[in-house]
Amino acid sequence: MATVMTQGWDLVAVATQSLLNELIGAAYNDNLFPSNVNTSSGGITFDGSFGTPTTNLTPPQSSGTSSMASIEVPISGTLTFSGASHVIPDGSTLLIISNLQYLSVTLDGTDAVRLYLDFTSQYAIFSVSVNPPQGWVAVLNGMVEYYLQQVYKGGSYYLGTVNLEGVPAAVQPVGSIYFAIQANTSNPDSNILALVANTSTGSAGSLNFMGGPALLPSDQNAAMYISNRCILNNMLLPVLATQLNTTASSFTVTGSSSTPYNVSLNTSVNLDGEYNPKLTSMNNYVNNNGQIQSDYGAVGYPVSAFSSLIWINVSGHIYLTPGLSGQTISFNVDAPSGSGSAALSPGGWAIVGALIIATFGTLGACVAAVVAIVVPIVVTQLKFNISLSQVGANIGSASTSFNWPAASIAPLTGVTLPGDLILYIDPQV
Repeated sequence: MATVMTQGWDLVAVATQSLLNELIGAAYNDNLFPSNVNTSSGGITFDGSFGTPTTNLTPPQSSGTSSMASIEVPISGTLTFSGASHVIPDGSTLLIISNLQYLSVTLDGTDAVRLYLDFTSQYAIFSVSVNPPQGWVAVLNGMVEYYLQQVYKGGSYYLGTVNLEGVPAAVQPVGSIYFAIQANTSNPDSNILALVANTSTGSAGSLNFMGGPALLPSDQNAAMYISNRCILNNMLLPVLATQLNTTASSFTVTGSSSTPYNVSLNTSVNLDGEYNPKLTSMNNYVNNNGQIQSDYGAVGYPVSAFSSLIWINVSGHIYLTPGLSGQTISFNVDAPSGSGSAALSPGGWAIVGALIIATFGTLGACVAAVVAIVVPIVVTQLKFNISLSQVGANIGSASTSFNWPAASIAPLTGVTLPGDLILYIDPQV
């Protein structure tokens, strides 16, 4: 069975703790976190510096399914108050535990998103540690908290911006954004931060990724998941409905947060072409081979004037396989020939039997003639016209492709469809 890992969400972006620390180090080098500090308040002065921060996605106050994270920062310098100066000893650290914040912004008319660690949150905890302990540490702690909450950049530690220009609307995050953690107890560097967004169901999914399979294999450090519901319902169904000249209401979407979704045709659809073919059923889903599979059934009439007497049933499969060419994501189409069988109504069999008995003398000779001569010709012709020319072309036109908009800063390295569509990413630090 195809694997669903998005827990009811349509969009899940994941990254390892080690990658986040690389990004945070780069942000620190780009002066997105203070290095040199000189601030005064109430007769107290702190003149010092902060080193490169490192993050921890599973601080003690985190349950593993919340948005809490921490950063630890080397701290040095001098604290002056009440006429005395206190040198902060080597090896001292500042620990900040707070929640992540996600904001949608528009930059020069372009949609983008930004990620922050919120220093002003009611959940934020600031803790300076020195060795050996000193009585003035509480004063230093208050000065650091004052500086980061009220003086430095409005109290938010800016982590980065993601440009959403060119991303299909069906997979852009809308509504509420949440964070979850998938902890790795044996290797904390492989803790995973998951950003989740709802885009189609209208209700929030589960934020507990702890009991499921690993969101990232050991050789990957970042990925984006697009749920199979989003792919089938938001991307395939609208185009398929247009190509088949019907409406989305002709399809039924079923599934749950833990099982793959199906998009099934529940009304007959007339197709253009010889023999007046009619599509009678279609079931679209993600198969175990990492493809979107469409199982279809159709019926056609070799002689329309005798449609009540004889017809041909055709069934077959269409496969859409995701692929990556450069930085373009596409679905390649494979539409092998379907198989058909002739069907005669009771009236049709009676007429044919009477004709053959009159001509050949026995009903057995009639059946032999139909099987040996009529059926192969009719089935071959109808199979071609329905499965390849009509159904194959229509489903093939429902495939989609789009260019990855962040190729310069986070190129794609692979695309798979084990159930949800997974885009593996290599952020350039």
